[in-house]
Amino acid sequence: MRILVCSQRDLLSCVALNMLLPGLAGKTVAVALQKVDHVDFHSGDPLDRLRWFDRNFSVDQLFPTLDQCPDPPGELLTFHHLARRHGIAFHDIDQINDGDGLELVEAFEPDLILSMRFGLIFKKHVIARPPLGVLNIHPGALPEYAGLYAPMRAMLAGEQTLSSTLHVIDHGVDTGPVVGSSDLLVEGDRSLFWHFLQLYRLGADAFLRLLPDLDEGGLLATRPQDPSRRQYFSEPTRRDLEAFQRQGFRLVDVHDFQNLMSGFGFFTSAPAPSTAS
Repeated sequence: MRILVCSQRDLLSCVALNMLLPGLAGKTVAVALQKVDHVDFHSGDPLDRLRWFDRNFSVDQLFPTLDQCPDPPGELLTFHHLARRHGIAFHDIDQINDGDGLELVEAFEPDLILSMRFGLIFKKHVIARPPLGVLNIHPGALPEYAGLYAPMRAMLAGEQTLSSTLHVIDHGVDTGPVVGSSDLLVEGDRSLFWHFLQLYRLGADAFLRLLPDLDEGGLLATRPQDPSRRQYFSEPTRRDLEAFQRQGFRLVDVHDFQNLMSGFGFFTSAPAPSTAS
């Protein structure tokens, strides 16, 4: 089976790929990483602080140091070491429906595409190419929490349990039939960053569990979403973020971040800007 994994070049995606790729041994795999914009920690936007940890500080500043090591110093691997360990080509792309992304899809000819923390919307001509379709790991319950920052929206609504949903990508956004879901209890003393990470890990595990059936020619068992229950959320406003913090939640926490980076074998003190938010 030929599997194209579409993700993006940030820390959470890298950790999710650490969970996913060992389970794809024996498959022909390629990874497409969506390029992401860099952010300013001091922009005043709380979401930029989260993105700064996820992109600038980890991938741009810390990963290059780890990449110079001939052998990975920790259990978790950077993108560079993942490619070497698993013999998989990683491709940085700007687009998916044309340009460099479409060229990759056409050249690789995947049987299946898995979207995991991928910010580009697939159009019909790409969805139709892989015989087994396109699946997505969504870090929220569907159809109740479609769109962006699903775990944050659920936490704001007072949900005690979050969901990671594996679903088929169709011609809408987070509208396709559901393959399955996994639950995660909200931990009030952990950051949104931490909850995102656990949800993507659950999604990767759910995908790996269904692969044997697909290998044997089985069909995906799915259930349609109930459109009457659908809620779609765009990027949180400043008012949303203030409400999130008033409820005692944090977007990112230095302790959570340091614990995660220790898995890469990188022990670092807190970065100069202050941070939990």
